[in-house]
Amino acid sequence: MAHEKKGLLCSWPSVKLCILISVIFSGISYFFFTPKTAKTSIIATKQLIFNSAKIPFQGISLLHASTREKHFLKSHENITIQNPQLTTLSHVNANKTTSKNEGKYKDPVPYKFLIQEEEKCKKSAPFLVFLICTKEHEKLRRDNIRKTWGNESLVPGFSVVRLFMLGVQKQGSTEEIRKESRMYRDIIQQDFQDTYYNLTLKVLMGMKWISSYCPNAHFVMKTDSDMFVNTKYLIQKLLATISTSDHYFTGFPMRKYHPIRNTESKWYMPLDLYPGEIYPDFCSGTGYVFSGSLATMIYKVSFSVKVLHLEDVYVGLCLQKIGVMVSSPPRISLFNPFKVPFNPCVYNNIITSHYISPNELLTFWNLIQKKKHDCSQISSGNLPPFTHFSQSSRRISRQQRNSI
Repeated sequence: MAHEKKGLLCSWPSVKLCILISVIFSGISYFFFTPKTAKTSIIATKQLIFNSAKIPFQGISLLHASTREKHFLKSHENITIQNPQLTTLSHVNANKTTSKNEGKYKDPVPYKFLIQEEEKCKKSAPFLVFLICTKEHEKLRRDNIRKTWGNESLVPGFSVVRLFMLGVQKQGSTEEIRKESRMYRDIIQQDFQDTYYNLTLKVLMGMKWISSYCPNAHFVMKTDSDMFVNTKYLIQKLLATISTSDHYFTGFPMRKYHPIRNTESKWYMPLDLYPGEIYPDFCSGTGYVFSGSLATMIYKVSFSVKVLHLEDVYVGLCLQKIGVMVSSPPRISLFNPFKVPFNPCVYNNIITSHYISPNELLTFWNLIQKKKHDCSQISSGNLPPFTHFSQSSRRISRQQRNSI
């Protein structure tokens, strides 16, 4: 015969019934009396817990998840849960370090300077610094730039610093590059692999160099080694009219561009890398000019912006996070991410043209100098038809961008 223990208020089957009733009552209390915001926070937290553990969220009871939830909330007190559909890369702290350095971010270019030219700006702050992307084998391009638009004494009264930016092709700096560096003192190099997909690292190296060794530069221009740049026009007609205290950024503006999702494109952008439907405004990477103070700001904000392989888009993301607008140039034909048909008077009144071979650069440059006096009497309004294209007709379509 069963004996009941003294002190129990009900039999064992009754105990189970009591527990069941308690659970049901707790559930009713939760859904009817818990504030809606608290429910949303708890459900979102559970979703994050089970997603990270790769366990399906649906079908997991709230009761069984409570222990995990408390542990998660305790160890992630400062986390902000955002709607992933609204989160863009410019707001994702993708470079966050591990728990040892909680709250800090990694330098996106933690590479060693093999050649750094830290003395270039010690005597005085230059008016303009050229940051020119180049590769080791492009010595002829560098030599011809030195003879033409990259000549540091080209514009009297304005100090210019020329820097060619390099990564490494194999293991490190070659003897040929070191020799060239000793001769001209215009090369900076870090030990990342010099590939197209590391172009953002190369540009950030330049921003880091400005921030570290030339923070008082008035203006900076990032451009490429296959470009024609009209240095005199750039300085005298544009930069001399801009206040150095302004956060100025201009070039060929690329506005409202959509990411290219075609995997065969050189500019392919994976959805998981950039989920947004539209890029922030940016300028074509073939040549953009900005206030020297922005170099430090872009470098610092890059610690919290996930690195993308499209450097011009990436700089646009950094500007968006800083809160700096891309300015349109005074005339849309000044900066050109394509090759402008050569005419001495046209080239005297533009700032950039793309796809210029080393030999063309020398030829064009000499003809421009010879015709300079003849062209000086021609205003921009009387130039050949090329410069009369309207802003709308000069916009680059997605298909045209693929050829740039």
